[in-house]
Amino acid sequence: MTTIEVTTETQDIEPESFEGARAAIDQARIGVSNAIGHVPDIAGLARDRAEQVADRLPGAFGRVQSGAEKAVTRLQTMPDSALRLLAAASIGLGAGLRLAGAPRLVTLAGFAPASIFGFAIMSRPRRIHLALHPTQP
Repeated sequence: MTTIEVTTETQDIEPESFEGARAAIDQARIGVSNAIGHVPDIAGLARDRAEQVADRLPGAFGRVQSGAEKAVTRLQTMPDSALRLLAAASIGLGAGLRLAGAPRLVTLAGFAPASIFGFAIMSRPRRIHLALHPTQP
């Protein structure tokens, strides 16, 4: 039978080698304490900014809604042939992007104008044309 002898050496760790680690730990502890001390200030600043955004949001929403209504009104005044051509181009673009392997979000962005043009066509106020009948004597 073969015997294997294993020997290990231990090195004495000098206390001075811990001084650098202790200093680093102390600096990290001070840095964390300073960071934690700034958390209330940061939270207050975030709250103030959120309140400012909330105050401005209704006005911004109103402006976006007004702009969208103006855009739809302008699209509704365009001739059907022009809107159909633009919608067909948008569908072609979306289909081309899909066939090319573009990401879904990009493909949807290609199709989006077609839905807007279709909405403009469908939401037009209906015009009723009354035929004039000849009057009988």
